[in-house]
Amino acid sequence: MNTTELSPAESDVARPNSAGSTVASATTFPTFSVVIPIYNEEVAIRHCLDRLTAQIDDITEIVVVDNNSTDDGMSVVAEFRARFPQIRVVTATEQGLVHARNVGLDAAAGDLIARIDADTRVPEQWARTIIDFFVADGAGEWASMCGRGEAYGLPFAGRFDRWKIAIHPLSKRRAHRTVTELPVLYGSNMVLRRETWHRIRDRVSMRRDIFEDVDMGLCVTETGGRNAFLADLTVGVSPRRMESPMGEFVRYMSFLPRTFALHRRYGFTVGSASVYLPALVVMHAGRLMMFRLYDPEVERFTVRKLFTARSGRVLP
Repeated sequence: MNTTELSPAESDVARPNSAGSTVASATTFPTFSVVIPIYNEEVAIRHCLDRLTAQIDDITEIVVVDNNSTDDGMSVVAEFRARFPQIRVVTATEQGLVHARNVGLDAAAGDLIARIDADTRVPEQWARTIIDFFVADGAGEWASMCGRGEAYGLPFAGRFDRWKIAIHPLSKRRAHRTVTELPVLYGSNMVLRRETWHRIRDRVSMRRDIFEDVDMGLCVTETGGRNAFLADLTVGVSPRRMESPMGEFVRYMSFLPRTFALHRRYGFTVGSASVYLPALVVMHAGRLMMFRLYDPEVERFTVRKLFTARSGRVLP
């Protein structure tokens, strides 16, 4: 993997060792790009860039991919660009996440390329954790990695945790080690080596009725790479998907077995369709009822809200 050589002043940094003292380190660090496709996310992108620019010392560049936005989201990006020259904008004229993703990943110059969503909120030390992970992987054992996502701003945070832990493949408590191998990737919190992207670039599907991140992870494994899952690397994600009407939710989640079937992973296809999705539908029904009962104006649950008309969210 290509690396950027730091100057002596930068490389001879005192770092704590396992005994708690400090030693000089002359480690070379990979360059790190973060790619963010955006379509009409003027509120979310501000929070996203706030979190990323707070750790800009560890990020070589932030590549924002404008996928024909019609709101003020790109004006927000321009505000940040005026203060942070590490942010650059590229345009994907063909509509759709897969097209914007490809444009962004192609444009990224980093040795490591993260792909997150415009509504992702990264935690402190997120970039440093990723860089340190790949620096420690000197043998190149891992072609890519991902972490977890937890919805922020839920009125009933924690009430579904026990169910989620029981059924979710990316549950923190299901991981018996700090690093676990997975066949898939999670799009809100994933990183590829640049050479990994080049290897799978012509294999990824451009279909819009599958999970593009799951598809990417399967392409990695099919080309001989391995996907690492870091159970403790958790980002915040928007809960908007959880508010989807049941019909939209079921249609969206049907993308999962379809993705496995595309890759001839028939065991995963049957398992996700017959066990995982039915469990998710039951959980979503209860979660949706709580959303419908919750009144954010008074911050409590009320039956009156159940009969308030509301429009469903148009999903990308």
